[in-house]
Amino acid sequence: MWDSSTWLMIIVVLAVCTWPIFVKFDIATIIIAAISLLFIFTVFIGIYYRIDGNKLIIYQFFMPTAFPIDKIAEIRPTKSMLSSPATSLTRRLAIKFSDRKILKSTTPLIISPAHQKQFIAHLLSLNPNIKVYL
Repeated sequence: MWDSSTWLMIIVVLAVCTWPIFVKFDIATIIIAAISLLFIFTVFIGIYYRIDGNKLIIYQFFMPTAFPIDKIAEIRPTKSMLSSPATSLTRRLAIKFSDRKILKSTTPLIISPAHQKQFIAHLLSLNPNIKVYL
């Protein structure tokens, strides 16, 4: 999901990366700014989610990581600023698993799917034992 917080981050990064070009206009500055912008856009474009069978597949930098849907214990909204595969800062979901070994910690998986209600409904159709706190 891309919301106003996502666009604000992109605008700030764009301003920070292009400002040095106006201060010192040379080819090295332009190349560094272009690489920085390309990296930021790749980060945002490379985050998306897919449900495949009984797996929630999260793509980050276009690289997939699969999580078992039958091990999801609860889903709740969060405004946590934890680093996560979520492009939104304001509309995030925290997913807790019943097995600590899945994430190797007690910290929840934080994502920001575009159509949250449909996404949760699909997960519930695969695992009706998920507790949802909205």
